[in-house]
Amino acid sequence: MELKRKHSWPKTKFEAISFQKEMSDLVDLPGNNNEPALIAAVDTAYGYAGEKLYTAAVVISFPKLHEVERVYHFDTIDFPYHPGLFYFREGPVILETLAKLENRPDLLIIHGHGIAHPNRIGMACHIGLDFDLPTIGCARKLLAGTHRPVEEARGSCQSILLHGKEVGLAYRSKNKVKPIFISPGYKCDLTFARDIIVKCLRGYRLPEPLRIAHLFANKYKRYNEKEQKSPSREFSEET
Repeated sequence: MELKRKHSWPKTKFEAISFQKEMSDLVDLPGNNNEPALIAAVDTAYGYAGEKLYTAAVVISFPKLHEVERVYHFDTIDFPYHPGLFYFREGPVILETLAKLENRPDLLIIHGHGIAHPNRIGMACHIGLDFDLPTIGCARKLLAGTHRPVEEARGSCQSILLHGKEVGLAYRSKNKVKPIFISPGYKCDLTFARDIIVKCLRGYRLPEPLRIAHLFANKYKRYNEKEQKSPSREFSEET
């Protein structure tokens, strides 16, 4: 899958924040909101001592959610940890992973935030810009904004408000399980983002495309680290 926008990577926290503020004006949310035929999701797993990042991306048919393609990638991490700047830490590896896909999806689901972000440009916004694809952020933890308590029943939700504006949704995907946090990233609105995530739920906390990517990123990491083999060796789920 071809990158549509390439850029140099900031080296410091202040350069990254400046880059975010510059790019935030390019985040386009409306889009046509057509239902996708293919959805890609990507997730990561940190290696020993947090020095390497292992990544898996999957392409899933929609709405049946059958797997179409899966790719892996790993690399070392250069950018330090700073809340709200995960794109600059994980982004280089994620972009390399998604670029390996032979099928160009109609939509991306990213384990991270969209506009529910201090600068209104989270990981999902950046990656949507990079590939010029509709993108949804789906996270386990709230990064920015506030919401009212979410009832414990599956399907309960509350708006995430940031500076008085709705930027996302806290959504209970399972009974009595912590909510997930949904926000539009690029070329989609919140209603569309919610509908897609809900239609991708299959009894787990995370939507199925993201859950599968999460499982295989962790399996890829365990294989390479437990067996103490070169991560460049070909990996498959049967290994």
